[in-house]
Amino acid sequence: MTAAPMTIRRDQSIRTALQMLLKHKLLGLPVIDDEDRYLGMFLRSELVATLLPRIVRLEDELPEVSRLLDVGFMSDTIQEAQERFQAVADNPVSDYLQTETPVLRPDTPVMNAVLFLYRARTYLPVVDEASGKLLGVVSTWDILGKIAGNPV
Repeated sequence: MTAAPMTIRRDQSIRTALQMLLKHKLLGLPVIDDEDRYLGMFLRSELVATLLPRIVRLEDELPEVSRLLDVGFMSDTIQEAQERFQAVADNPVSDYLQTETPVLRPDTPVMNAVLFLYRARTYLPVVDEASGKLLGVVSTWDILGKIAGNPV
């Protein structure tokens, strides 16, 4: 486990989150409140979603949209994507909170963590059940380092 991981507070902007993700080459940030309680994850996929035209985000609700996108419907420029980002850049990360990320407890069996990581997660929050406080994160690198016998 990586104790004291990089986090972001729920009221900080997605502009700040982007800067943190870029600077530290992270794929997401645990979101915490003022008492350091874990609230969810801000994932780079949510950030990327802000760059896409709104119609793309409707794919799950409107399957016919997928067919339009598959035939090259979008011709937006990077400038248009930048404009979409600027329109939401000052919104708090809490507006883009991912709460479906599995949460580990200190006593979660290691193989459960491995299974969750296998299912396309890069890292998972470890949360104290009683206080709700974030204790750390377990990453794919933590697990692979342990398997290799390397200190992480």
